[in-house]
Amino acid sequence: MTRAVTLAGYAVIVAAMVVAQVVGRRRPGAATIGVVLRLLVRHPALRLLVTAAWLWVGWHVFVRAHHG
Repeated sequence: MTRAVTLAGYAVIVAAMVVAQVVGRRRPGAATIGVVLRLLVRHPALRLLVTAAWLWVGWHVFVRAHHG
């Protein structure tokens, strides 16, 4: 996979999160990103999954910043 495809994928994910946050703030019944994360970290197994995803994203964005 090329660097451009990877960066485009991250951009799509960030854009989706921004859209979800805006929709959640404007519609009374919709959940914001904070509400969803709060629900996820209530269960220990899901908390582990959220932590693993956070570590994976951090490794790929910050540690492996130079791809040659």
